[in-house]
Amino acid sequence: MRKIIFAILLVMSVLSQAQTVWTVETVPNTRLKGNDIHVSDPDQFLSDSAEAHINTALCAIREQADVFLVTLGSIGQAEPKRFATTLFNKWGIGDADADNGVLLLFVEDQHALEFETGYGAEEILTDAKCERIFTKTIVPFFRKGDYEGGLCAGVAEIVTVYGGTLPDGLKATLPDGGLLDDSDDDDLDVSWFVVVFALLSLTLPIAGFIFWVVKLGIKDKPVKKLFNGKEENGVVYIDATESEWTGSPWGGMGCCGGLLIGLSIFLCGTIAFFVIIQGFPGLEGDALDRWWCIATILLYLTFVSFCHNRRLMRISKRLAQKSLRPKEVYETAMKHTSNQIAMWMAPWIGVFYFLKLKLRIKNAPEACCPACGTAMQATDIAMSEAHNQEAHLGALRFEPYCCPSGHKYVLMRKGKSYADFTTCSSCGAYTCRKTETKTVREASYSQSGEKQVTYVCLLCGATTILPIVIPKLVHYSSSSGGGHSSSSGHSHSSYHHSSHGSFGGGRSGGGGFSGRW
Repeated sequence: MRKIIFAILLVMSVLSQAQTVWTVETVPNTRLKGNDIHVSDPDQFLSDSAEAHINTALCAIREQADVFLVTLGSIGQAEPKRFATTLFNKWGIGDADADNGVLLLFVEDQHALEFETGYGAEEILTDAKCERIFTKTIVPFFRKGDYEGGLCAGVAEIVTVYGGTLPDGLKATLPDGGLLDDSDDDDLDVSWFVVVFALLSLTLPIAGFIFWVVKLGIKDKPVKKLFNGKEENGVVYIDATESEWTGSPWGGMGCCGGLLIGLSIFLCGTIAFFVIIQGFPGLEGDALDRWWCIATILLYLTFVSFCHNRRLMRISKRLAQKSLRPKEVYETAMKHTSNQIAMWMAPWIGVFYFLKLKLRIKNAPEACCPACGTAMQATDIAMSEAHNQEAHLGALRFEPYCCPSGHKYVLMRKGKSYADFTTCSSCGAYTCRKTETKTVREASYSQSGEKQVTYVCLLCGATTILPIVIPKLVHYSSSSGGGHSSSSGHSHSSYHHSSHGSFGGGRSGGGGFSGRW
């Protein structure tokens, strides 16, 4: 009988000491007790004083972020990241409009700490900051078994990120070095930087040289002429309503070649520069690092500006030789935004090309005859009734020119009302205007609709009716469980004033950081 009683007592003792396996449904939502509660610690990893300090600190930043800490001994075989996201969305941590919720989930048996952030909180508490807080602040405590100290220090870091004030009790838990400096976020491994830089400096010049050799054997494709003349009564009418060139020199293999060759020159020049300056006295330590940065930036801007402007000059010259208006080509090149930026990136290069381009604009003729290549002068030419009507309606504008050899040209450009007209199918003039749009059959979910558009030519009076198909209607499904719903029955804004607590209906986009120690 004594053995039976002893066995029963032993089994009860083991069962009493067994660790609770928590699920999303069983984790106690302590926020329901009051809005000033930011901790759910059912397995008692935190002391009462530490929990009070954390609640005080997190309440101070409630307007910026709703941060909640959950500490659990075990969640079984569940994945901590998925557990945190599900718990976050089930409770609706954070405000529904701002999505500023943050959940810290601590799981002891899996040695996991999850930072789960809402969409709005991700902008301030970035994934990189979460990783920095975990690695440099929390992990040293956890590896010594001091879970309370690590959690308090991590909360202190988050409060500092949002500009909150730390209680004295929470400051005492921080390491001797105090809070981390944000300047440490982007520390680089210098050794890896040197290796990558060395590989690029060796491979890119070789690749650039090979590319340059191959490119020398490829002849440039002929430039498409900027005019398509149509002769009427001895006068050639040139349609210039569509621009052939916007003034940008980048595009195709020329862009790749320029960047590759320029980058090769940049890397070789950088290496040579640093080899030289390292021999100067007094250039060491921080002074040498500053020279590295300055020289790198200057060389980079120089090669980009050089490649851009050199290619711009070459392309503009080729286009001007085949253009009706050479001066306009150079003016377009100078006014282009990319050219303006390139000139100011490296003024010591940009000023030279700027003056060179200004000289070309000054020397280029206003208009050049496509037949004999001589400069043309503006003149008066009698035009047909159709062209007079197009000019009267403002659909097109005409610029007549005549060269010394007697060749006559009229440059047709867009008028103020160009977009309101189209070409008439009867007389061919650009005087056809849309007058009426009539719906013949409405579109439905089962079939497409149809409408008729009526065009009338203001020159010959011809009427054209064009049928246009209206696409079928499409059903769009909407999610009933949106990001601002409160599935757990919590009010969106009542937690600011009510005596009972609730979350605000925030949602998580899966952002944050997953840490293991």
